[in-house]
Amino acid sequence: MASERNKGRVRTVEEWVGRLSSRDSGSREEALSALEELLVSGEPESRERTARALLEELGRPGTAVAEPLLFLLQRGWWPPQPGLTGLAVQSVLTVLARMEAEAPALENAAGVLTGVCRVDPSQLAALDGMFQHPRPAVRSAMARVVGRLGTAAASELPRLLALLEDEEPVALSALESLAALAPLAPELTAPRLLEEVRGTDGARLYLALVSLRGLLDELSVEGRPAPALPGLESALLRTLTAPEAPIRQEAASLLGLCGAQSPAAIAALREHLRDESPHVAARSAVALVRSGAPAAEALFLLKGQLSPAASRELQEAAMAALEEADPAQLGRAKGMLETVARDAAGLTREALFELLGQIS
Repeated sequence: MASERNKGRVRTVEEWVGRLSSRDSGSREEALSALEELLVSGEPESRERTARALLEELGRPGTAVAEPLLFLLQRGWWPPQPGLTGLAVQSVLTVLARMEAEAPALENAAGVLTGVCRVDPSQLAALDGMFQHPRPAVRSAMARVVGRLGTAAASELPRLLALLEDEEPVALSALESLAALAPLAPELTAPRLLEEVRGTDGARLYLALVSLRGLLDELSVEGRPAPALPGLESALLRTLTAPEAPIRQEAASLLGLCGAQSPAAIAALREHLRDESPHVAARSAVALVRSGAPAAEALFLLKGQLSPAASRELQEAAMAALEEADPAQLGRAKGMLETVARDAAGLTREALFELLGQIS
């Protein structure tokens, strides 16, 4: 942009937008930089004119620069001018209706809509019908918007849950967002998440486990009762045999959080002390410590992972598992932790002493 000034002429917003479709990568990068500067700096009237020009081009049928425009608006347009929120919703929906549900640009589209709804909450009500839009990209974007808005979108929770029955990309977006909203109505969301744990696999199962663990953990921290979840332990024991280590890791963590007590659960956790993944092994060990079951083998494993001779990966796996747990449930590990803390060094030593300070 400075080079244009040096030549005695500054390009207009429309000219910079036109250069976004240039075949020359340098010209495209220059245009992105110039438009971002115009969007975030200068007089309010100038910023609003820039935003309006970008939104009008975004909503123009046949535009070839929707992706960079969404990137610019999501990155630099804050706060959205109240007078442009309606245009923004219309333009973004126009683009989403042409987009695939797994397109990378969908994330930026959801970000723009989220910003608009934060400034103008009435726009969320105007978007209600989009949860049933025929295009999956629109439904997926709506799921992401609801999650980013959090408590401000609590009224949309039933619609979000309905999207779990949608096709895979939409359901995945709904699950990601459900993690933020689940604590608002645990009696409604926890059983639904358990259904996902029972009936899905792969990425969808992983997200369901993460969301359910986050919900139960938050309820525990806040001292709120968790809803009854019949069959949770059996569902977790099934997922503990999954081929993906991150899924086994979440299952072990949830068993610890729920206070696994059955002989089958204790046996499964002991078996996974020998898991090929150090993260699964560490979380299985911590789950055993939290359960109240005999934990000598679990403490031995954690002590080995935390020893100065252990690799950085092993030390991080053990610390992550311990820090995830409620310190009040780690009393049986205190003696072992004091021993390894004396010989530890660096960040591991600092983390251990910080943890010990929280254990009564």
